[in-house]
Order: sequence, then structure tokens, then C-alpha cells
Amino acid sequence: MNVSDGFRAWKDKHETPAYHSIPSALPERAAGGPVISDIMVPMRDGIELATDVYLPAGDGPFPAILTRMPYGKTEPYCFMPATARHWVRQGYAAVVQDVRGKWGSGGYFEPNLADNEVPDGYDTIAWIAGEAWSDSRVGMWGESYFGFTSYAGAVSGHPALRCIAPGDISLDRYRATMRYGCLQLNTVGTWAISMTDQTYQDLSRLDYWHLPLADMANAAGAPSRYFDELIANPLPSRFWGQHSLLAGYESIQIPVLHWGGWYDNYLGPTIADWRTMEERNRAAGNQHLFIGPWDHEGTADRCHRVGLLPVNSNTAEAKWDTFVTFFDRYLKGEENGFGEAGAIRYYVMGRDIWRDTGSWPPRECREQRFYLRSADSLLLAPDPPGSEPAKSFRYDPADPVAETLAYDCWSLAGQMGDRREVQKRQDVLVYMSEPFADGLELTGPISAHLFFSSSAVDTDVTVALADVAEDGSANLIQDGILRCRFRNGIEREELMVPGEIQELDIDLWSTSYALAPGHRLAVEISSSNFNRYDRNLNTGEPFGQGATPVVATQTVFHDTNRASCITVTVHA
Repeated sequence: MNVSDGFRAWKDKHETPAYHSIPSALPERAAGGPVISDIMVPMRDGIELATDVYLPAGDGPFPAILTRMPYGKTEPYCFMPATARHWVRQGYAAVVQDVRGKWGSGGYFEPNLADNEVPDGYDTIAWIAGEAWSDSRVGMWGESYFGFTSYAGAVSGHPALRCIAPGDISLDRYRATMRYGCLQLNTVGTWAISMTDQTYQDLSRLDYWHLPLADMANAAGAPSRYFDELIANPLPSRFWGQHSLLAGYESIQIPVLHWGGWYDNYLGPTIADWRTMEERNRAAGNQHLFIGPWDHEGTADRCHRVGLLPVNSNTAEAKWDTFVTFFDRYLKGEENGFGEAGAIRYYVMGRDIWRDTGSWPPRECREQRFYLRSADSLLLAPDPPGSEPAKSFRYDPADPVAETLAYDCWSLAGQMGDRREVQKRQDVLVYMSEPFADGLELTGPISAHLFFSSSAVDTDVTVALADVAEDGSANLIQDGILRCRFRNGIEREELMVPGEIQELDIDLWSTSYALAPGHRLAVEISSSNFNRYDRNLNTGEPFGQGATPVVATQTVFHDTNRASCITVTVHA
């Protein structure tokens, strides 16, 4: 199998406008004014960065919102002209810039390199503050890579930068790329290969099945030094330090709106970034968290569903109007009550409501444990197991769970469907609860604790939590994955002894999802989620180097002394 339907969807999104306009329920406060295109702004080393400025009508000066991105400041995919006009209508100057080495800008692009993005952010903010149309107050907004550059601007420490609103991203590029040892192949891995050129590299020959993984880009005729570095650095390293902003955590004291979606592939790191900065800025109370029913591309705003579950049609308005209200509060200085109901705003899927709270998880929530049982059939129950037999399955890396080959996982919520076909597979154990007569709302973290053994020295364990309707259809709530060589932490690799029972903790991140009355919870245990993540070949070879898969026998234990379970957070 060569280029997948998922890659075709990825390619199409870079050639088709995602939005023609920005939805908003807010009244317009300014008319559009002049647009100054292709200003070449000099950086301290003489490299010039291509920059567009959109101004409101009138004399000004104006506060400015800056976005620095590698995807083309006027290209259709990221709809920057429409976004800029949205800021202008609310009385802001909008500045959009191609980062170093991309599209119209000079220099060489090195993805996420702090030594480029931090000083370039500082110099661009300084340039804005010195322009006649600027009132010297600057904010930054962006998602994904341009969320990273927003954080980089904050790390730079320029005094004109008053606040930032970064989304769907993390300062820690290791944890955003390798989820507990597993490469996010469909998304970050593909992105790493595509971004090598000044625009996008041709991936039409990319074959996700290619082994060894380390040679996948070269075999497709799309060599990528950055992808090679990902493969060469499966552990935190100097490379990841250079391509992250972790050294800047403590320097960020300005207000931040951290935002993301329940199905975004950076959800866990996003919440972790917020928590770290909230703890360090607690006295200021200026760290906000905003999570909606979105994936990385915000597909719920257009298809109005997450998988099989409908969501409100106004989620896009809620998103964009929240951004404006945040900037009005912290960039313009308006006393508009932003954040007074709580520093966290989140969307409850299944109830179609927004809630505000001051902590995560909310104080009114409690942990509830459900145990994996196997007395007569595979059950999920609140009572611990007794003397119940273990269950085994065979994981063949040549035949993995591979539903995401048909997806672009940046758009997961808009593409995922009924999980019944996955649950029928012989290599997936499915533990089902009794129906919840009154329904059940899960709001908060989710984790699994498993007693597990394998015939292999290394393998993966996946856990998915699903909402099962009365007709048997199953919708993904949340999932997680662990590469077993990292079971004792990501700082070191530790192979297993075949057949030896391990205790594994698997993080499924968080959710806010309400099951309807009569629905059940299902926990799915398996060993693959390809090509969302790379395959574990079960051989224990260095990351990305294996070419010959080995079949492994996997066993999950659930008895009195080895009570495997999943812990959810239930809203009272």
C-alpha cells in the first residue's frame, strides 16, 4: 500500500481553504483599512522576513495581534487574510509573517528551533512597537506551529508583548512528538517530512508500511533531516532541548490563553503547559485554559459532530469570540469580566454546554474506578475481580489495527466513525459495562492501570475508552498508548523479560463527555493504532531500525492480586 487516503486528505487541506470567513457573534467595532503587503522586516542577523500588515480604518494608533507561521501568510490552508480581517473588525492591527526560511522570508527553516524563533519573535515585536500605526501594545495568537511561535515571543521577554493565545501546541516538542515513546506518525511524522522545502515537499510516494521506518522518507524520494533527527532521538536529548521552549517556562509571566480540543493530538501536553504556568503565576491569576470539542483542525466547527456524537453549531463562534474577549481584557485593558467565572472554560460533549471552573479537574468531580473482569465474559465493573482468568491475544505488526490509514489524524474527530469493526478484531479485548440508566458524565483525567505480560521484549499497549449506544454503535471518548520499554519513565529504555508480569500505567489524557441514559462504557485493550502511531515490531531493536516484525502473545491479568482497571473522573 502506497499513499493512503489519509495522506490525500492531508494534501487536500493544504490546497483548499478551510474557512472563507471567521464566524463571530460580536458586533464589529471597526471598518477595514489599508493592507500593506510583503514588508521585509530585518532581523538582527540581517535576514529579512516577509510580513503583511492589516489596519483598521482611521488614524490609529492601534494595538496589534501578531501571527508568525510557516504555512504561507496568504496561502488558502490557514486562511490568514480572513483571520486578519477578523482582528481588524474588532479594532486591532493584524500582523502576519512568514517565519525564517519559508515562503517569502529569507534564511533557512529549522522546525521549532528556539535559537531562531525566540530572537525573530523579539525583533518582530520590536519592529511593530516602533511603527507609527502601533500603540506599542502587542499580543500574539496562533495554533500549532504558530502557537509555538507565540510561546517563543513570550519567552523572548520583549516588554511590548502583553499577552498571547497559543493553541493546539506545547512548548515541549518531545512530548508533543513522541507519546510515551510512540511517534505520532500520521501527524507529526508526516509533517516533519513535508516541511523540508521552502513550501511543502512532495509526499505522493510516501508509504507508511515501509520498513525500516528510519528509511521511510528517503524511500519516498522525500529526504528530511528533521525526520531523521526524530528517529535518532527517541529519548529526551539535546536535540529536543534545542527544538523546545522548556527553558522559557519560568520567564513567561504575561497572561496566556492556552487552548485546545478534546481530540487534538497535543491535548495532554497543552493541559500540562497550562498547569505548569498556572502554578508559577497563581498569584497573578492570568493563566487561562480553554478546551472545546475540537481536533487539531477544528472539524467540529464545520461538521458539528465528534465521531458519531452531534455537537452545537456555534462552537466556532464561541472559539473566536473567546479569543477577542481575551485580547480585549489583556491587550486593550478592558474590564470585561473575562475569566471571572473561572480560569478554565470547557465544553461538555453530549450535553452541548460550556462550563467555567477554577481547577482541573473541577472540584465537584470525583474519581471512579472500573475493573476489568473475565468471570463469564469480558466485563467492566465497579467491583474488584475475584479469582478470574487472564485473557490473551496475538499482536501481529504485519496486521495492526489500522483504521487511521483512511484518516488525516489532524482531523480525527471529523473522520472517526463507529468502532464496532475495531472491537470485532481478534487482537482487541473489549470489556463492557452494564448500561447506565441515568447516563454518566466523565469530566477530567482518565488513566488505566494494567497487569500485563508479553512474549516479546518490547511491545505497545493501547487503551481506548468508548461510548456504546443501545444499538451497539461505539464512539471514541479518549485513548492512550504506551511503548513498554518506557514503562518506568521516558528518561531511559528498559526492555522486558518475556512472560514477566508488568504493571503498566497508561495516560488517556482528559475529556468532558456525557453518556446518554442506557449507554455503556467499553474499554478496548490492544497493541497497535497504526498509522496514527508507528508500529512496534516487538523486536526490541533501536527505534526505527527494525525491518522484520515478530508476532507477540499479550496477556492481561484481572484477579484478586492483579486487578487491572481504568480510572475515570465523574462529574457529580
